[in-house]
Amino acid sequence: MSGVSDPRACRDLWRRVLLTVVLDLKSADRIAQRTAERWVGPHPSRDFREVCELAGFHPDRTHAALSALLPSSPKERAVRIRALRHGTGEMLDAA
Repeated sequence: MSGVSDPRACRDLWRRVLLTVVLDLKSADRIAQRTAERWVGPHPSRDFREVCELAGFHPDRTHAALSALLPSSPKERAVRIRALRHGTGEMLDAA
């Protein structure tokens, strides 16, 4: 059983937060999309950086990957995310 102090469990929790953002970016739910888009933003916020670090991801690279999706439609985002999953996009493996 893993407790709150289990580093792997904590990292996995923050990875799920990032996964939720990815899923929201390609969601049909416009409110979820907009919330995720604002959270990603034009520049990585302090919160964004902290979540990435806690998840074990490089904040600048993660932000670059996610912000590159923003100009696309949700359908285009889904296609690009699938392509990343099959390439080198380790963060998107579970999307």
